[in-house]
Amino acid sequence: MEPTINRAGLLGATKTLLATLAKSAPEKDLLQASIEALMELLQVRYGAITMLDERGRLNEFVYAGLGAEEAGKIMHPPAGSGLLGVVIRDNVVIRLDNIANDRRRAGFPANHPQMTSLLAVPVSCRDRMYGRIYLCDKFDAAAFSKEDEELALSFANALSLILDNERHLAELKREQDLLVHSAYHDPLTNLPNRVLLSDRIGQVLSQAHRNQTQAAILFCDLDDFKAINDSLGHQAGDHVLKTISARLVNCLRGEDTVARVGGDEFVFVLSNVETADHARIVAQKILDVMSQTVYIDGCDVTLSGSVGIAIFPFDGDVTERLLKNADAAMYNAKESGKNNYRFFSDTLLVESAAQVRLFEHTLGRANPAGLRQIN
Repeated sequence: MEPTINRAGLLGATKTLLATLAKSAPEKDLLQASIEALMELLQVRYGAITMLDERGRLNEFVYAGLGAEEAGKIMHPPAGSGLLGVVIRDNVVIRLDNIANDRRRAGFPANHPQMTSLLAVPVSCRDRMYGRIYLCDKFDAAAFSKEDEELALSFANALSLILDNERHLAELKREQDLLVHSAYHDPLTNLPNRVLLSDRIGQVLSQAHRNQTQAAILFCDLDDFKAINDSLGHQAGDHVLKTISARLVNCLRGEDTVARVGGDEFVFVLSNVETADHARIVAQKILDVMSQTVYIDGCDVTLSGSVGIAIFPFDGDVTERLLKNADAAMYNAKESGKNNYRFFSDTLLVESAAQVRLFEHTLGRANPAGLRQIN
């Protein structure tokens, strides 16, 4: 009974070690440590763990007990079409005193080391098959016992629980990442949404404040986009938006941002703008992209856009003011004939000239002679 107690104690210690290793080591390192620990526990010459991907195909093969030269002769891991395939397909344990006597021995590569005895166990948890462990030839040349089988199966179950837990946590993290991504990105175009845009502008303005540099906000709107939805349908309109959005990203440097903030409205954030010409060049790139043809069900759709530009700190020093002024400049661009861009400073000049004309027109009606009184 003494050897059984020692081996059971060693198995418990090994499980604890693997659980600790799983918290910090890559999965392949965990598998390598697992097969080496199990071989030490059962005193065998050769062992391997083969793992499956989500489609049930072999995608990971770790082994111990082979030298580099021997391993190099194995051109591919066991295909699992014979004995080892049975372990996975039927989720069963196989224990053989002499592999040569079993007709299912096919499936090992031609250059696989010669083996006599075999113990193979599945690595599975709940309804998920993760892979298999197989061990060959004990050092004392004894056959694998029922106790060996129980220890190997207990080990495989512990490993499967670790893997299941790790992959469950990984799946939760992926789901959380998707939730976070959806909270900050537009579901149609995958561009940043208003929430992320506000954060990006805040970062750019903070950096510009510190470094005493300029930044630019460009507000862009497609011209007559409603006609696409009305004539071709909303699905066609969505296709246009996704296509143009993908093209707009290429107008910017890596540190800049483009966000979708409305139906056909986009906002661009440019950091480290040395001169107004930088914003002017980007605005022209945006117009060029928006005028490129989009193909929809055999139809060529051509649009245009209007862009308004506000420069920090001259046209505002906070997010709301810059967005408002860039929006005003964009409407000025539309009123000026569409398919062009305007700076907010141009908008101020236009509004100022309009006010002067309105004042002169009003004064002229009050004073038919057109005379101005000078105090």
